[in-house]
Amino acid sequence: MSTTFQEDSILEFLKTLQDKLSANKKPHIDLSNTVAMLYIGDTKTLFPIKNPVKIDIDNLLNIEYQKKRVLNNTTNFIKLKPANNVLLWGERGTGKSSLIKGLIRKFSSVGLRMIQVFTKDILSIHYLYDFISSNNYYRFIIFIDDLSFSEDSDDFKALKTIMDGGLQEIPENLLFYATSNRRHLIPTRFSDRDTDFVMPSDNLEEKLSLSDRFGLRLGFYRFDEDAYLKIVDMYARQRNVSLEKETLHRLAIQWSVEAGCRNGRVAEQFVRSL
Repeated sequence: MSTTFQEDSILEFLKTLQDKLSANKKPHIDLSNTVAMLYIGDTKTLFPIKNPVKIDIDNLLNIEYQKKRVLNNTTNFIKLKPANNVLLWGERGTGKSSLIKGLIRKFSSVGLRMIQVFTKDILSIHYLYDFISSNNYYRFIIFIDDLSFSEDSDDFKALKTIMDGGLQEIPENLLFYATSNRRHLIPTRFSDRDTDFVMPSDNLEEKLSLSDRFGLRLGFYRFDEDAYLKIVDMYARQRNVSLEKETLHRLAIQWSVEAGCRNGRVAEQFVRSL
């Protein structure tokens, strides 16, 4: 009877081990047919995204300056010229994430590959470095959407080291592109200048130092009514909405009042509602 119990225990152990190995099995990624990937930090695994978003950057209106700067930086990166990490910050719904996602369609044919990393997984990003450096034919962007840290989190200190490389050199074919609603990624207060510190500015400077790792930092600001209606008109044309412009604009303004803001996301939601 004891032998049977031992055999059952061994079989159960082997099954559990097999399940773990299967769960951690990393799928092969054919980069010639994969332009976007998702990184899961718990298992240190990359998953190919079979149907990446297809965003046309030309459809992103009222952010011409930001588009030009990001496209120029990415073009330099693709052409093996010096380029910066990018931080897009500012008002929600103004095209920050869409601009970065649109780079897939714009540059994937010339070797750009994008890896999305969730904020909760950023501390294990360095596990990707070997994969990226061993595929140096391609240029990689690690995309972190809605990057921010709570006031009591120290994770931003680790991310600074990861982005700087520490003792491990960052692959030359890698850049970080991130979006955030916060300019400095971490909440700052007047009390950060508290004179109880020997050097009052040190506490504040430490909080601002992470955003300094992004050489290109661009702000996105809320749209005025004319800019909002311009986006409404574009979506209405694309979806063949047959309304007189005066009526369309009146309904769009009413929609934005109910939504509490005017931006590209609200404009698209309004036209979709029609």
